Amino acid sequence: PRGLWVEVDPGFHVGNDRRQFLGSIAGTPLEGFRAFGPQSDFLGPFDDLDVAKAAVVAAASSAVAAPEAERQLS
Repeated sequence: PRGLWVEVDPGFHVGNDRRQFLGSIAGTPLEGFRAFGPQSDFLGPFDDLDVAKAAVVAAASSAVAAPEAERQLS
């Protein structure tokens, strides 16, 4: 998944790229991972950390694309 991901506390990962905060992921391989988007919206539970990261990246990309599309329609 794109972006820089850092485990800031045990079981708590945050991601960002040069432009924006991507979101966060909480959990462990034993309990599973809970992914949250850039506005702390719950994206769902995941068994795999990389799959959770991909979901966060996709949500962040959608959050960026929506305002740009609105500006183009105006």
